[in-house]
Amino acid sequence: MRVIYIASAAHSGSTILDMMLNAHPKIISVGEVLKLNNVKYWKSGDVKVTRCSCGASGLLQCAFWSRVNAWIKKTYGKSLADLNVDDYRQGDMADEPNTLLFRAISAVSGKKFIVDSSKSPHRLDYLLRREELNVYPVHLVRRPEGQIASVVDRFGILQSIFRYEVVNAQTRQRLKSVPHGFVRYEDLVLEPKRTLQELLEPLGLEFDPIQLTWAEQPKHSFAGNHARWQTKSELVLDENWKHRLSPSQRLLIDVGTILSRSSAPRSQARKLGP
Repeated sequence: MRVIYIASAAHSGSTILDMMLNAHPKIISVGEVLKLNNVKYWKSGDVKVTRCSCGASGLLQCAFWSRVNAWIKKTYGKSLADLNVDDYRQGDMADEPNTLLFRAISAVSGKKFIVDSSKSPHRLDYLLRREELNVYPVHLVRRPEGQIASVVDRFGILQSIFRYEVVNAQTRQRLKSVPHGFVRYEDLVLEPKRTLQELLEPLGLEFDPIQLTWAEQPKHSFAGNHARWQTKSELVLDENWKHRLSPSQRLLIDVGTILSRSSAPRSQARKLGP
């Protein structure tokens, strides 16, 4: 079993990458696993009404997640509601919540590659320490102007720049000595076949053309953006930043994200520039 972990800042294209990986015949994605805790009623043990990407009105109304829940109960005497995947205390393989969940997903789906698109560097750090999960991180990066323009109304320009730099710096730090993939959002949208080929090769997997029809394939992820509900596999490069950001904001971004630009892999450094 291998866990493919997508690490990135928010609004960097993780849902699209998640769906395209999920479409591969040997891979299943369950979305942002970190948010499983947010969709549960702890007192009743029921899962809140949060739609699965398959269209089911709730996780336990989804045939796939119902089977995962049943497998966990039969094998470990627990249920989805018992698994606190945000509990990062070191447990052994017999009862560690994340390990139980990923094992159940693999057993029910019959697939050995599982995508977790939680993005969080902190969660990445923890999962990398779980040797049984055999984690392969993927650092997904979006052009600073694009990512920052998508959150600037919420956080303001300075805090948005700061958040971009911190998340990507934390991710780079955790991946210093770890084999990992690097994907640029813009490349994924404009050259999906080549980008996916390069990402899958170190995993011993070949690109499958069905990945280009990602929206039409079965999916059971939870959390993520509106791309989960798309029924047509259309990739459109989001360049709203070109008219949303003022010249002064662009200048601030150029200066404020110099570390991320200079730290990008050599082959990507030019692409991350202005």
